[in-house]
Amino acid sequence: MTSPAVPSPTRQADAGRNRGAGTAALAAAVLVGAVFVWWVADQVGRQPPLPGRLQGDPLTTTLSALGDYAARVSAVLTLACFTGIVFFVRPDADGRLTAEGRRLARLGALAGQGWLWASLFGTFANSAYVNGVPLQYTMHPQAWWDFQRSTPSGLAWLLSAGVALGCVAVAYAARTVAPFVLALASGVLALAFVGVTGTVTVGLDHDWATDAATWLTLAIVPLLSAALAVLLLGDAPGPGGAARRVGRYHRAVPGLLAVAAAGTAVVAWQQLAGVPAPDVPYGRVALGLGACLALLFTNWAAREVAHRAGRPWRLWTVVPDGVLAVAYLALATAENHVPSPRFLVPQSIQINYLGYEVNDPVTLERLLGPGRPNWLWVGLSVAALAWYAVGVIRLRRQGRPWPVARTIAWTAGWLLTLYLATSGLWEYSTAVYSWHMVVHMTVNMLVPALCVLGGPFTLLRQAGRDRTGDLPGPREAAEAVGGFRPFWRLLSPPLLWLNYVGSLFFIYFTPLFPWLMRYHWAHQLMLLYFMVTGYAFFNLLIGVDRPRPDLPHLVRLALAISIMPFHAIFAVGIMSSKTLIGADFYQSIDVIWVGDLMADQSVAGQAAWILGEVPLFIVMISLAAQWFAHDKAENRRFDTAADTGADDSLDAYNDMLAQLAARDRDANRRRYL
Repeated sequence: MTSPAVPSPTRQADAGRNRGAGTAALAAAVLVGAVFVWWVADQVGRQPPLPGRLQGDPLTTTLSALGDYAARVSAVLTLACFTGIVFFVRPDADGRLTAEGRRLARLGALAGQGWLWASLFGTFANSAYVNGVPLQYTMHPQAWWDFQRSTPSGLAWLLSAGVALGCVAVAYAARTVAPFVLALASGVLALAFVGVTGTVTVGLDHDWATDAATWLTLAIVPLLSAALAVLLLGDAPGPGGAARRVGRYHRAVPGLLAVAAAGTAVVAWQQLAGVPAPDVPYGRVALGLGACLALLFTNWAAREVAHRAGRPWRLWTVVPDGVLAVAYLALATAENHVPSPRFLVPQSIQINYLGYEVNDPVTLERLLGPGRPNWLWVGLSVAALAWYAVGVIRLRRQGRPWPVARTIAWTAGWLLTLYLATSGLWEYSTAVYSWHMVVHMTVNMLVPALCVLGGPFTLLRQAGRDRTGDLPGPREAAEAVGGFRPFWRLLSPPLLWLNYVGSLFFIYFTPLFPWLMRYHWAHQLMLLYFMVTGYAFFNLLIGVDRPRPDLPHLVRLALAISIMPFHAIFAVGIMSSKTLIGADFYQSIDVIWVGDLMADQSVAGQAAWILGEVPLFIVMISLAAQWFAHDKAENRRFDTAADTGADDSLDAYNDMLAQLAARDRDANRRRYL
């Protein structure tokens, strides 16, 4: 057995110098970015206050902007360390972090503390800035909590602080990869929450801008984190060294950059409200964001040309990307604090809540035909279908079979979601409770019941590339999480059952439902939560990706039957309610053609009852088929083992019966003698 190669002192010194040069460049960029943010905030503070923000003061604006910038930089730096641990550093043979991984964890812990404190400060400063009041208004504990409840951006920074605290705990305590995978995903989602509660929530078409901001964050944060991770690692030893890490980052740039550019363009289009970009400060900041993305693409193209010419990947070619990453974060902070022309456009109550108006009554043609697209779910559907198709094609090229029934189930589930996201049904579901319940039951029950039969995680394990000796990839990250015991405890049958049943009553029969319906991002979050909850529960019952521990079929049947009465109680509760569910929201948007809201609520209860039966029927049929196939396979295995002599339990049983019979005959003979 060969011992691992130990880098020479000269190489270690070179790696240290390269890391030092990259760190110096990033530090200088961070300082320049801070000066730029301060200057922009100072200019904004000198402008006349916007309507409704008459008490805003320059100091609060400046402090909010600087705190926002500090949180963004420290958050991306934290996630860069975690990205390096998950995708750029291979753990040792025991699955534990190497010395380089531990170094990144320590750096991530320090950056995470900055993220934590800056986010906590944002709950005070950003809440005051958004509401147009001085900072001291939010400093009182009771007033602070009132501001968090009424200000989504303040709530987003509070969640960001909680995720940052979790990341710090993981960085200090974890020694395996799985906690860093979960922390990395949580951090990206937390920043997405910050992004969708900013200026994009205002005005006409803000539903599209919010979805665009979601996709923008989900693309730009991993992109910037990967660039910084490569620089932080420098020439550190590992599989393939710096060249392999640069190559992996380079291959990820085009796709992520395309999504980020599209998201940036949509947000700028919605916020400018038809005003030419160069004519207003917001437009010039948006142009700066576009310039950063264009320069990132230019640097990527230069690396691509050089590599095609036979030049190896060079670490120094990523330094401009790191500087541009910091510049992008500074401009994003400025964008969040420069009022856009959209703020000055009057809007109706429906536009304020929905992003559009629902003036046309429901007809069958409008309901089933093309409607206002929901771009978040359109993107999710297309991505899920494309990823699954690539996995199946890769397996087929390897000559390995993949059941057609699984492909059909997965495709049917996501095609149904894609149809909903582009039809009038989804558009009307945001304003009419009965149609909302139709979409809810489909997303919570029917779509998950189909998708779990597709076995996506099994496909990921089988179609994922074997990266033994190479940099780890998505397959290794999924396997690490799959072997993480605390994660599976959260997916235990009692918790999944309680979550699936209890979430219906907790959301719809409390004031949480009208609050969620008031914001496009919150409505999207609610539907995502219902879909994930349904997927996790149905995967426990009929999923191809077997949970741990694998439950007996009789227990699965009992779990499926046990939810039926609660589903009926939920539907009857809606129909028999004497009060209007979500009254604050539905009465505020005042969709005149709906008529009697209580009658519409009764229809919603009937829809919940009827539409819940179809998925349960699919579950029962699938469970029965799986049970039959399992017993048939067990019998076949037992017969094969008995025929080949591998299992002599039947012979032993027959011998035991023969011995008992012989003993009885001897006993009878002695009795008669």
